[in-house]
Amino acid sequence: MPPTTRSRSAQRLSNDEAKARTRAALIAAGLELFAQHGLDGPSLDAICEHAGFTRGAFYVHFRDRDDFLVAVMETVGLEVLDALLGSGGVDLQGMMERFVGAVRGAAYPLMGRGEGHARVRPHQLLHACARSPAIRARYLALVAESTSRMKEGARLSQRRGTVRADVDADLGAPLDLSRAAPALLTLLAPPAAAKGKRRPRAKA
Repeated sequence: MPPTTRSRSAQRLSNDEAKARTRAALIAAGLELFAQHGLDGPSLDAICEHAGFTRGAFYVHFRDRDDFLVAVMETVGLEVLDALLGSGGVDLQGMMERFVGAVRGAAYPLMGRGEGHARVRPHQLLHACARSPAIRARYLALVAESTSRMKEGARLSQRRGTVRADVDADLGAPLDLSRAAPALLTLLAPPAAAKGKRRPRAKA
């Protein structure tokens, strides 16, 4: 008896769900291994083995290593942007609170979680951007997205009256250096307890 339209639709949905789970598992395996060994460390075979799939399954979803890295960057980049800047309706104060909380909690999936994890260094990411136009394009798109979210946060803060009205759309603002300099020097000054101590003289 031929399958009904409903059963064929359910089968397609099931296949799509299986493909989505496989793709997500490969990306998750890549995230973990990249955080431990750097972007250029793990081989595709190691990533596939860690995810529990074959190379054939990998190539169903990704053309090559660079295509895979773009997918990983997109996954991580959007997670980081959501953690730091929110996905909408967050003003600059909220973004600052999120940023401080994320830094204290080391909430950077690609940068390693907790003690004992190697981290992807910025120069590794920049090297990948330099050699791959696709990776560079995705990186620049994430930068543009972060700028857009910060502009949205600035406008929201202005509407709430918590940010000066003369801050423009590019987050630029007039700066009175005569007032800013003392605050900066205070920030850089040594602790009050150390002010009375004499510094050791440098050896000749």
